[in-house]
Amino acid sequence: MRILLATTILSTALLAACGSSAPPPPVAPVVAPIPTGVAGTVTLATPHDLGAGAKIDVKIYDVAHPEIVLAQTTIADAKIPAGFNLAIDGSKVNPGDIYVADAILTDGDRRYMKKLDYPVLTDKARTAKVDIVLSPEPTPGEKLFEEYQKALGQTGSLKQISGKYSNDNFGTAWDGFTSNGKVKFVREVTDAYDDSGRTTYKIAYKDEKPWVIVRENSPAGSRQVLATTKVGWGDDGTLVLHEKLAGGQTSDVSEADAKALRDHADNALGVAQGHAPKLQTGAQTDDKAKKSAPAKRRH
Repeated sequence: MRILLATTILSTALLAACGSSAPPPPVAPVVAPIPTGVAGTVTLATPHDLGAGAKIDVKIYDVAHPEIVLAQTTIADAKIPAGFNLAIDGSKVNPGDIYVADAILTDGDRRYMKKLDYPVLTDKARTAKVDIVLSPEPTPGEKLFEEYQKALGQTGSLKQISGKYSNDNFGTAWDGFTSNGKVKFVREVTDAYDDSGRTTYKIAYKDEKPWVIVRENSPAGSRQVLATTKVGWGDDGTLVLHEKLAGGQTSDVSEADAKALRDHADNALGVAQGHAPKLQTGAQTDDKAKKSAPAKRRH
């Protein structure tokens, strides 16, 4: 009986083993093919009318190797929103690399750049359509004016000088601010005797040359500013800030008008520098020390 039971159990186990099979191998996930093109639109985070000649440069490039550009185009006389459609050569795409769509809008001195990355082609979704949103970047003039404002905020630590001058037509009062004997900033207020108005100049200097000039025009006897003109030059002498605001409208300042303002700033520098305290040289300091030293007694 025991032998029969053992035989039955063994037979059952053998039958079960013969009836079972190894589990099937896992099914490989289906990988979508890499797109043969990238299309999309370019819009602005804040709607804005573009000027004549605005352009948009669009490209698809390798994040790790930005010099590798798969496709690119330029949209001339651009309007927003702007569409694009770029064909992609699949033989140039490395499936293991990361590619993004990029766009730069140039509108006069203003550039608009993307704040986010837009992966395409080899990303998990195999993206072939993107909507790129651009935001404005500060213009060179705006960056220069920001530096000027920082410098203006530091005049409190400089040595202050002041003076006045006048003629038959106007009277001018000015303040200068110096560091190490050099004028760094001049503020002028000129009142015309015919009650035609007041003109205020705020002038910053760099390397002993006019750097940024702000001119404000006001009515006689009033602090209300009717017009503000800003001009400024880069380190290479290029005029990068040239803006006038009057009546709520912004206009450009010509090279000729900017030069006239620079000539005025040069004259103001000459006046202020003539009143600046002279630095004492080492020899002058030694002579002063000798004069103030007590005389030696003779024995």
